[in-house]
Amino acid sequence: MNNKNIEKYQCPECQSESIRFKFKVTNKEANSAYANVTEEIQCASCFMDIPANVFIINHDSNIEDNKKIWKSFYKPEHIKNAAQCSKCDLYYWEIEKHLSTKNITSTDIFYQSYDTKGSGGKMICRICDPEAFNDNKQ
Repeated sequence: MNNKNIEKYQCPECQSESIRFKFKVTNKEANSAYANVTEEIQCASCFMDIPANVFIINHDSNIEDNKKIWKSFYKPEHIKNAAQCSKCDLYYWEIEKHLSTKNITSTDIFYQSYDTKGSGGKMICRICDPEAFNDNKQ
């Protein structure tokens, strides 16, 4: 077995080597930094969803280069488009990390509120309004 081809995971945000999961993504915006990203990995430590090409360390990559690419190219767009609570201003990864410390795992961490004027909704997180997420078993 050739060890040069073995992939290693390392988060360019927090340097953790643990992942929560990998998932396929499709980005329809041709001019987006994420236009060619087909897979993301959610870090088990910081909970950010990061393009696999900068999370995987192999014979073609290293953590220092991946950190530079993440912080200068992907992260600014990630933050610009990331789901955020309108009450506490936490981003989805901060909310998921907080919930994880309380042993709450759920794909539902936001709901969208609507005003009576029909001008759209605001995202409210599970931390700010836990009663809205009473789902018997978590």
